[in-house]
Amino acid sequence: MNYSDKRVLIVDDQRPFLTLLRGVVNNMGAQSVVAVQNADSALAACKKEKFDFIICDLHLGSGKKNGFQFLEEARQKNLVKPETVFAVVSADSERPVVFGSVEQQPDDYLIKPFSQAQLNLRLSKAHQKRVALCAIYAAMQKNDIPAAISACRRLILSGTRYAKTCCRLLAELYWKAGEYSQAKHMLTPLLKQKPQPWVSLALAKTEMYLTQYDNAIALAQDVTSRNPLLFEAQDILAQSYLLQHDYVNAQVAIERAIDLAPYSVERQLAACKIARQNHNYEMVKQRSLDVWEQSKKSIHRDISHLCNYFRSILDAAENCDDKQIRSKYQHEMLTAIARYRHDEALARIDEDFDYGIYENILTARISYLDGRLLEAKRTLSECQRQIAIRFEKYPTAFAPDSIKVMLDLGEYDDAERLSQTLLNSGKRLDESALFALKTSVEKTAERKHHYQNFNKQGIEHYNSGRFQEAYNAFMAAQKVAPVNTGIALNILQCNLKLIAQMKKPETRAVNTLKQMYRHLKNMVMLESHQQKFESLKSDLGKYVEVA
Repeated sequence: MNYSDKRVLIVDDQRPFLTLLRGVVNNMGAQSVVAVQNADSALAACKKEKFDFIICDLHLGSGKKNGFQFLEEARQKNLVKPETVFAVVSADSERPVVFGSVEQQPDDYLIKPFSQAQLNLRLSKAHQKRVALCAIYAAMQKNDIPAAISACRRLILSGTRYAKTCCRLLAELYWKAGEYSQAKHMLTPLLKQKPQPWVSLALAKTEMYLTQYDNAIALAQDVTSRNPLLFEAQDILAQSYLLQHDYVNAQVAIERAIDLAPYSVERQLAACKIARQNHNYEMVKQRSLDVWEQSKKSIHRDISHLCNYFRSILDAAENCDDKQIRSKYQHEMLTAIARYRHDEALARIDEDFDYGIYENILTARISYLDGRLLEAKRTLSECQRQIAIRFEKYPTAFAPDSIKVMLDLGEYDDAERLSQTLLNSGKRLDESALFALKTSVEKTAERKHHYQNFNKQGIEHYNSGRFQEAYNAFMAAQKVAPVNTGIALNILQCNLKLIAQMKKPETRAVNTLKQMYRHLKNMVMLESHQQKFESLKSDLGKYVEVA
């Protein structure tokens, strides 16, 4: 093959090997060669020019973006040409590492050491294949699925030597287009002609998309019985069981898939989802940590993954009956907050985020778990005040934990207001955050119902001038929601009416006024609550020293 007019990018963190490989590529005839030592430099180089060949080492330094993370980002950002050959090289032949690389579908995977002749042969074959299938890859890169499907069909009919690859790509394209019956129609004859694992897997996934879960499971199980190392079959089993609400078997399958191929953010997220359904909070915690650690060096980097990890620790604490273990989780939470406070990945997060404020929201959750309700409320109120000052729009990452604490504390109006703000913003929460919110709402639904009934009764009694009955109803509501601001204001207002009817104010009633005033004066409230509080201060001043 003639490399003289080809542009080559070499990526390796070890300078000696980088120099050696550059010499090898020059000897093969390449004249335009760029050599860099990390993935970020490689991405920058890809933005400047489009390469014909990229040869990238898998490991690019401890704590750095690795080769297949670079490949994934380069392709998703369209930084490579459809015909660009991407070869991953590594001295690591460990199964999870190899599977992690293969999952990103590089054009080749070479184990070090290799000769110039081997490299030349492998690159030449990969280049021939890329050029032959270029029409398909070009359409896929433009996300023109119908054009990609047409290109696949044309090449298959032409009798191309790459018909197998075209069929695999065609199945994936049918899935993207939602044409699952077409995929099944294409794959079924292939399975009858010559049973191959990839055909069985593709057909199993197709059956899953067609909601034929038993068929999907049977096909995937048959594949695993013949080749236990095919982690894709375990993925299909996990998803099919999950969709059948068989969460136990789904967890077994996803754990097997992760044992085989752990380096996938999507697979770890799937494991989180399944573990939540099983109420396996320890597994949710571990997988959430894996998601953050893997995502922070990849294109999947998102602050929500770190928040989900923190949240998972407190969820484990909240759902633990053993006080010692709960205390252990809370200590783990504080340790995790300290560990990630200065994580360099936070500096690369695009979303506006204040670590200190989020830390305090989590502290409010811990205070609530410890039964320190007023402290939790004060901390959360201060957080909401700081958010209003610091941000023009409420940060999505803060919302799930803020709403949870509001619901736990019985501040249903605040929780509803924040939920509506989030809805109006149009921002989408990730699946983990949505699940957390749904769980919080479900757990507090009965308490909220009782609170609303008592509060409604109290308002009706008050409007009818039955202040003692109103006071009793509001006190009943406060037992359900001990630190609810609206109820505290209603009790305050009722007390003022009752005291006004007394010939001489009772000490107990005045003390209740003082207690309610101290409770309310430093709280961040809804505007309507604040206005009501201010309107009561003139009457309060007769009995309480109002600041």
